[in-house]
Amino acid sequence: MTMTFPNWAVLMDNFLFTLYIPLAATFWASVLHLANGKWRYEVRFLMASSRALFPLGFVLLLIILASGSNSFPWMGGETFGQPLNGWHNVIFFDARQIVLYLAVWAFCVHFVKLQRKAFPHADAKDLRRFRNVALLVPFVYCIYGTIVAWDFEMTQMPRWWSPIYGPYHFESMLRVFLAFFIVSLFVLRQRDSLKRRINDYVFNYLAQIMLALTIIWTYLFFMQYLIMWYGDLPEEIVRFHNMMDGPNWFVFWLFFLLNSFVPFLMLIFTAMRHSPALMLIPAGSILMGTFLERYMWIISAHADDIDHTPFLSSWIDVAITVVIFSLGCLLWDRQMKKDGLYYEGE
Repeated sequence: MTMTFPNWAVLMDNFLFTLYIPLAATFWASVLHLANGKWRYEVRFLMASSRALFPLGFVLLLIILASGSNSFPWMGGETFGQPLNGWHNVIFFDARQIVLYLAVWAFCVHFVKLQRKAFPHADAKDLRRFRNVALLVPFVYCIYGTIVAWDFEMTQMPRWWSPIYGPYHFESMLRVFLAFFIVSLFVLRQRDSLKRRINDYVFNYLAQIMLALTIIWTYLFFMQYLIMWYGDLPEEIVRFHNMMDGPNWFVFWLFFLLNSFVPFLMLIFTAMRHSPALMLIPAGSILMGTFLERYMWIISAHADDIDHTPFLSSWIDVAITVVIFSLGCLLWDRQMKKDGLYYEGE
């Protein structure tokens, strides 16, 4: 079995989802605490249990780094005539990926440990320590998310850069977690195995946040394109042209619609937001749209020469995603059992 660059891009896509689910979960748990959200007690331990995905993400990271030029063509000399700078040094690249991943993993686990002690009538010292760590979480998320955006997507084309690519990337993945969490909560409610029932208003709160993030995503996407379109510098607009005019042009427009108009035109209706079952539609749209979005940005430097639609062009894409998704579900389910979130005997 020989994996092509698009296959490795799908694997990298899966890695980003595996990384951001526990990372964004930590972010939202901290924000709900800092905002004093009363409903945080219903979801924060469910969010925290997603930390079980960090080991799987680390294994995927090592596989991707070991693949070298298969995942990062610039390592094989495809630099589009641009000289590589120190940021593209292979040793430095691999080292920072491993060190930063382990550091963020340890930080999130520390946050979860402190969260277990943070109850309304807990010791003041424990509450203060947890609050101080919670204040750091958004900074850690934004800084690390920006570096991930640079290394796995933006710098796939050396010397190409966008000042808002980092926020555009990690804001998108914040919304992905909410979409994934909505689907997960719905499934867990259907199984009726949780000790604490998830009320309908939780879905409404998550939907309202997701609606706001959908508007922000659309603004960031359009602003990034508008700046490059207006400047019309070939070295900047080329990646958009590759995606919009290449063989996979329809994937570009599909991910744009699935990430913007489709969820927006659903989430603006109160009846939709108050129905857990109906919320699966915009959540599924965002999950699929973001998966295609990440794929297109990873291959965008070469999208004018790549005729590969994820899942439809190769069974390898399907196998990779099914295996990683299955392992992730098993790890998360086991962690929820370990955390005592299920009824006894589940």
